[in-house]
This record gives sequence, structure tokens and C-alpha cells, in this order.
Amino acid sequence: MGQVWLGSDLRLNRPVAVKLIHEDDLADRKETVRRFYREARITARLRHPGTPVVYDFGSDEGRLFLAMEYLDGHTVAHLIDEHSPLPVPWVAIIGAQVCAVLAAAHAADLIHRDVKPGNLVMLPDATVKVIDFGVATALSGEEFSRITQSGAVPGTARYMAPELLDGASASRSSDLYTVGCLLYELLTGTRPFAAPDLMAEIYRSRSETPPPLGRSDIPRELRELTFHLLAKSPEERPHSAASVFRTLLPLIEPPPPIPGLIDKDLSTHPTHMYAATLRQIGP
Repeated sequence: MGQVWLGSDLRLNRPVAVKLIHEDDLADRKETVRRFYREARITARLRHPGTPVVYDFGSDEGRLFLAMEYLDGHTVAHLIDEHSPLPVPWVAIIGAQVCAVLAAAHAADLIHRDVKPGNLVMLPDATVKVIDFGVATALSGEEFSRITQSGAVPGTARYMAPELLDGASASRSSDLYTVGCLLYELLTGTRPFAAPDLMAEIYRSRSETPPPLGRSDIPRELRELTFHLLAKSPEERPHSAASVFRTLLPLIEPPPPIPGLIDKDLSTHPTHMYAATLRQIGP
């Protein structure tokens, strides 16, 4: 919802992303204002390298605004459009980072509900940011109350877990289903149940098994993980984002360049030097 503009922080001399909504254009102003403020609080609460930093939000001259860290990169949707199917190392790099963010969100009892390529931004240092917590929900606490009415389906239906389409509540498992959709699309260049008509795609996601990945270079672990995540029943999917992360991590190796996006050796990039230091104290 709204528009996102590139702006300047005149006090600190830095670029910022400014999300704007004109209140006069809102059909349901009260509900939209509540959602907008809620998105700001949720994004600010998740202090994680894989989410944008929130600087400020509020209302000014009839406009709702949210000022955030400017992400000078490309969406993963753009990456898929221009370079799919992606090499296995890039699939693992993107998927593992998304799972790291979801692990943090799920630990805070937050469900994103709209993980998809268009809500992921890859920066020139190959870090991935998960954006748009506008339809996120909380599993506990009063700070983030329900934002949808009975019968409403938040999120993007083409990436939605089958149980949500049948009216079940969002869960950690339904977020993991969207990770399966993401991995499948990164590996093939298309959604697992792609169809020109939305209702046909929803029907396929509820009744069909995903088509074969059609590549011989995909490791068995990644192939099995992708279909495991796309299981119709939540109980049949991996039990946590952290477990999916652990499966993807060994598949990461120095990736080939992505022309026009990531063309240089990243091994000496300061971001990766910092991450490598932290890795040494891990298990």
C-alpha cells in the first residue's frame, strides 16, 4: 500500500526510503492508519541485519509517512526475471538469509505472511533484506492485534500455504511454505503451480503436487528440502526456519557473478569480513 520514494535526511546527510500514503485517498482511513503504524512498529521491533532500519513514522499535512533505511539494490523478483534459473549457490545464499530473518521473526512470535521474491531486496554485497511487514501477524501479546476481518486473506494468494486458503490461521509453518515457493522459483524461474488465472493457480496449489524441478545439477538435499517445504499439510513441513537454514548452509559456496548486479569478488568486502569473524564463534 502507498508509494515508496527516495528521500534525503537533511540532518544526517543520508539517503532514506520514505513510504507515503495520502490520507484523503483512503476508503477506510482508520483501518489503514492502524495497519500503517503497525507495520512501522513491527519492522522497528525486528532488530536484525536482514530487515530495514526504521528511522521515523507519523503523519504530516494529511500524509502518513514511514522513513526507513534506503536499500540500494534489486528485488529478488527482478533477479529471477533477468537471470533465472539461478545457480544453486545463489539459491542457497538467498534462501538461508530469508530463513535467518524468519527465525528472528518467529522467535518474536511474528509471522510475516507475505514472503515472496518481490518482498526481498538483494544489495550489491549479496545481503538480502526482507521487507514489507504490512500484513504480518503476532501469535501472542496485545501490541499487534489482529488486522483482518473474518474471511479476509492477507498476503499474496499465489504464494500462500493451502491451509490459509481454507481459512486456517497463519503460523510459522505457513511462512515456511512460502520459502518452498521461493526456492522452487529461484531454481526454475516459475512458481510451483503457475497458471495465468489466479483461481486456477490456487486450485493447483491445493490439489496437485509440484512439478519436477527439471534440473540435474540440484543437490539431493536441496531438492528434498524444496518439496518438503511445499507439503500440503503443515505437520509435514520442516519444524522451524532454523532447521531449513541449517540444511541450506552447507550448500553455500563461492557463487558465480551475476552480470549487472554482483560482478566482483565479495570475499574481501567489509560486510563479509565482519560476518566471517562472527562465524568463527559459532558451532
